[in-house]
Amino acid sequence: MELTESDAGAEHAVDVGQELVVRLPENRTTGFRWHLALPGDGVALDEDRFDVDTSARPGAGGVRTFRLHATKPGAHRLGATLQRSWGSGDAGQPGLEFRLTAR
Repeated sequence: MELTESDAGAEHAVDVGQELVVRLPENRTTGFRWHLALPGDGVALDEDRFDVDTSARPGAGGVRTFRLHATKPGAHRLGATLQRSWGSGDAGQPGLEFRLTAR
């Protein structure tokens, strides 16, 4: 299953072990990066990757890709925040929340 910004706030059903891919637009040249907050238990992060749009001009953005899977049944919430690593409370965009129900 693949989720994007437009899927935030909605409930999504997944099977335990099923791959879940979250893709979010990101422009590293601004200093802002997506940070994913996982629940303490129930969802595992398999990969965190950034891909540059090679067809665009230098300085253009790309896509942050998180690959995850549910490790146990239940309701789980993933949070994503676009922020600078050096700023305190310097958020560039309000946080997103993805609600999952694993079965």
